[in-house]
Amino acid sequence: MRVEDVDLAATQFLGMISSYVFWFILLVPDWKVSAERVAQVVNEAVRAIAARYAATGPGSSTDD
Repeated sequence: MRVEDVDLAATQFLGMISSYVFWFILLVPDWKVSAERVAQVVNEAVRAIAARYAATGPGSSTDD
């Protein structure tokens, strides 16, 4: 991975997870989420960040 702005990457990663897991639980008291669903959300966030910040391939250009 090539991450030039670690703070931005961390914010993006945590944002993907918290938008599904944290905010729904905070704002919708009866909303339930299983451990399996949380794991799926985290895994998808990891895949998205890995794809974006891959050392080669789409998203690796510093010309963005």
